[in-house]
Amino acid sequence: MSVDAGPRTVGAEYAIEYLQEHPEAGLCCEDRRCWITPNANETDRQALLLEAIEAERLKDDPRLRLVSGIAHAGRSLWVVRRMT
Repeated sequence: MSVDAGPRTVGAEYAIEYLQEHPEAGLCCEDRRCWITPNANETDRQALLLEAIEAERLKDDPRLRLVSGIAHAGRSLWVVRRMT
């Protein structure tokens, strides 16, 4: 029987690959906690965790954009830019 240990901590490189492969996902940050949510519309769920320094590197990636006006005060959300 396998025990689910919960989300694992990853680096910025892995996180951007995940975000590109899962366009519905997003990077969430609240205070010094940062995680990848599998669905940007449900930011409480956590698929992956990031250390603050890795999250800062990820936020600087030009493939991501900040989403304004999300429902959770004090929480920020980044998603992959739609390329046309």
